Amino acid sequence: MNNNEQEKLLPHISVNAQYVKDLSFENPSAPGSLVNMNGQPQIDLALDLNIQKMTEDGYFEVEIIINAKATNENKTLFIIDLIYAGVFHLINVPEEQTQMLLAVHCPSILFPFARKIIADSTQDGGFQPLMIDPIDFGVLYSKKLNEGLVS
Repeated sequence: MNNNEQEKLLPHISVNAQYVKDLSFENPSAPGSLVNMNGQPQIDLALDLNIQKMTEDGYFEVEIIINAKATNENKTLFIIDLIYAGVFHLINVPEEQTQMLLAVHCPSILFPFARKIIADSTQDGGFQPLMIDPIDFGVLYSKKLNEGLVS
């Protein structure tokens, strides 16, 4: 077997597409929320993943779902919801590694783009950009494994 044939058998992931699937930004208290704000806002942040096997063999859609709400003195400053997705093609990946790659490696590729969309949208809404701390998807995956949420 030559090098070219061996490379074709190596496991790898290709990113076929990345896209905003859903984006919503609400600024319900504007313009009052943009002036005379006392102190730092309280940020409630939730992040989730959704992984779907597509009809073609080896293709998966991975979604990062981010919901954030900022409040200050019981006033809602903004609410932002984002579903950012990618289509990944897993080639020669052993079955036992598929779930881990989809839940850890793929979201790690998508996250910087989702983070920038959140930061840009909050800034465009008149606020300081919401800079979400980097996420260790490996830790999240391990936690879900321990909780029995992933097999």
